[in-house]
Amino acid sequence: MFWIIAIGIILASALLYLGKPFTSSYLGWQLSGVWSNQADTLQIMMHEDNANVHGHVVSAQFRNGNDKIVIGKMVVNSVKLRAIWYWSTGKYIDPYTMEEFDLRVKLKDARTLKVCFLEKENIVKKEEWKLIDPL
Repeated sequence: MFWIIAIGIILASALLYLGKPFTSSYLGWQLSGVWSNQADTLQIMMHEDNANVHGHVVSAQFRNGNDKIVIGKMVVNSVKLRAIWYWSTGKYIDPYTMEEFDLRVKLKDARTLKVCFLEKENIVKKEEWKLIDPL
């Protein structure tokens, strides 16, 4: 009987701390960490802040003579978190070209993030990012 109560208390504490599974607050925890883009040329640390996710460059490979990448630059901006089965939306600023795109993200699984870049509601590019280091 004691073990059942102890397990119940542990589960309730985890739910309070992490949020209910599949909700937007739970998704914030799932997205927090360092993600690598599909080409493995860019690593972005994403973190949750008041039901939004932001991401900053922590590592980037230079390409085409472009050595102006700024480590720490925000590239994922104000992604509004929604429940795990919906697309979360925000903005993305390409650190190489400085182009701004609308962004949609959705977890494929615990270590894979589906990412869509849009212009005027049309998908320009799709990628799958891999979680390198969860926070």
